Amino acid sequence: MGPRSAARELALRAASAAILAPAALGAAYLGGPVFIAALGAAGLLAWREWRRLLGRPLTDAAGLAGIAGLAAVCALFATVGAEVAAAAAAAAAAAVSGAERGSLRDRAAGLAGAGLILFLVVATLALRGDDAPGRATIFWLFAVVWASDSGAYAAGRTLGGPRLAPRISPAKTWAGAVGGVAAAVGASILLGWLMPLAGWVADRPSLALLAGAGALGSIMGQLGDLAESAFKRRVGADDSGRLIPGHGGILDRADAYTAAAFALMLATLASGGAIPWSYSP
Repeated sequence: MGPRSAARELALRAASAAILAPAALGAAYLGGPVFIAALGAAGLLAWREWRRLLGRPLTDAAGLAGIAGLAAVCALFATVGAEVAAAAAAAAAAAVSGAERGSLRDRAAGLAGAGLILFLVVATLALRGDDAPGRATIFWLFAVVWASDSGAYAAGRTLGGPRLAPRISPAKTWAGAVGGVAAAVGASILLGWLMPLAGWVADRPSLALLAGAGALGSIMGQLGDLAESAFKRRVGADDSGRLIPGHGGILDRADAYTAAAFALMLATLASGGAIPWSYSP
């Protein structure tokens, strides 16, 4: 990529981020129906991209089962709670697999995509909850993932060096990976120390805990990015879509977030339901 192409790509990425980041943060701040609706819309776009990557229509039986499952998950979370919404996600993913036409591999791909998107919606809604600590959680998660992505991009472009996984994603470097972790650690510490000032959390977490959580979030996010790159390479696609100039599709933007969010959700469940880094219950 020449200097002009690189500069144009960077400008597109910055312009897209300037529009999407405030929208995502605004929905996360408001929470409630606004956040559920925004997440449902993002889930629908992600499902559409997944169907396209598989070469399947959105309007066949399996595609419609995924759409119905997404609507059910959002409605049930809003009215009943996370446990019932998670059960609905599992049922919808199974319905997608049952309705998918083709080989066992085709059915598995439908199941994987539906399960991943539906459970990500449930996990994100559960992490956000309806209180200030939940708002802090989503802001922290966004900040860590975005900082990791930006730090990796900047360090990789600036320093270059040995490739991280040349067979999966030739553009990624070890320098970029380290830069992503460093940026995520900085973002985690900054957010962790600012949240109590905003009154969103009760206590200021320890520096070591914030640094460790930021590093883990970055590493998981980068693994998620590599996993999506491997899948796209397998199906012969460069990007999941062209919805976001300079970034690709929703799945391209959500790959790192997905892995980091699931990791945080597992840590939350392991701690008995409390976000372990953000506040004292």
